Amino acid sequence: MQDTGRLAATSAPLVWREHSGTESSYAEPAEFPWIMFVNTSVTVKIQCLNWELVPAVSHVSLAGCKNVHYDLVFILDTSSSVGKEDFKKVHQWVANLVDTFEIGPDKTRVGVVRYSDKPTTEFDLGRYQTQEEIKEAAKNLKFHGGNTNTGDALRYINTYSFSAEAGGRPSDRAIKKVAILLTDGRSQDYVLDPATAAHKAGIRIFAVGVGEALKEELDEIASEPKSAHVFHVSDYNAIDKIRGKLRRRICESK
Repeated sequence: MQDTGRLAATSAPLVWREHSGTESSYAEPAEFPWIMFVNTSVTVKIQCLNWELVPAVSHVSLAGCKNVHYDLVFILDTSSSVGKEDFKKVHQWVANLVDTFEIGPDKTRVGVVRYSDKPTTEFDLGRYQTQEEIKEAAKNLKFHGGNTNTGDALRYINTYSFSAEAGGRPSDRAIKKVAILLTDGRSQDYVLDPATAAHKAGIRIFAVGVGEALKEELDEIASEPKSAHVFHVSDYNAIDKIRGKLRRRICESK
């Protein structure tokens, strides 16, 4: 089987192919660092390459993220096992993911909750109204240290972080509620019940584990299907490597 496509040298290059009269896309330089974009007239033939191309008819790519708006809350583990230096890498990871979305009062709103012994709001949904404001705030996220009470953090985001009081839009059915939880260790409290309650409340949870985070626990936290909502990387140097895949999974219709 042979498809013809074009590699475009834009600010967010896409790899696409024609398929049954429609266009399918998507690959990005962050995931294919060996692709060299020289100019906009390079034409290639793609033959049975093991690239993940996202069908336009069933998924939402970068453009789709801008057509669907979210109340998006990051839940960040700041327990002692993370450490200040690795938490600086989390700052950049949050900023990079925010670039996916169109930010604004009537578009996507972003909030951050950090947790260790107890959960704390770093900033609520809707506090910042532009990408630049959120990215600047991400640079100043505070590291706390302490235990890893992930269950408490899940309970907190379900009862508060998506509420109207916190800047959420619970009455707007067009707004998708998404939480991204990042942790590097085993929780010191139970996660299943608060995670289940959050799922029932319509919160779609992605669980990202680093290092010694337990897959069984990540499965309890994440939404269904687990294969689409659970990620695991070896260390904090690798978290940005999953950014493209995580971004696409968030953008997929559900």
